[in-house]
Amino acid sequence: MLTSRVVRKVFVKVPRTLPGPQRVKVGFPAGEADADNIQKAIWNEFGTRGGASGGGWGGPVPERPFMRNAMRANRSAYLTAMKSSAAKLVVGQTTLTQIMSKLGILAQGDIQGAITSLSSPPNSPVTIEIKGSSKPLIDSGEMRAAVTFKVDNS
Repeated sequence: MLTSRVVRKVFVKVPRTLPGPQRVKVGFPAGEADADNIQKAIWNEFGTRGGASGGGWGGPVPERPFMRNAMRANRSAYLTAMKSSAAKLVVGQTTLTQIMSKLGILAQGDIQGAITSLSSPPNSPVTIEIKGSSKPLIDSGEMRAAVTFKVDNS
């Protein structure tokens, strides 16, 4: 008995550049976060030398790279999300704005999770006494709550 199979290949012409946003900014994007939270994030992400001219609140602040850690740890998840979204984009089931928003929400949650879970380097005994907590990146929770994303339409 002979059987036959019909294979139809459909090719979709995809333009080199698609209209819409080309990137999403996650963390503390300009115009989305206040200066105090941006400064706290920079001091904690990169550390300070301390003192009047070295930044920080007095003594040196050790580097606690919560944003870089979150991005490195979740890079493969972002690539997977982009790959699965690309097929939907080509057939018109989604838009670039929706994809960028999805990635922004994903990365926002990852950064907030990194802020919550970071425990090293620990706070100094003086800092623990002042703020009453040993959680290095959380005092009032304001900086964690300020993490957001912005789809860049430029």
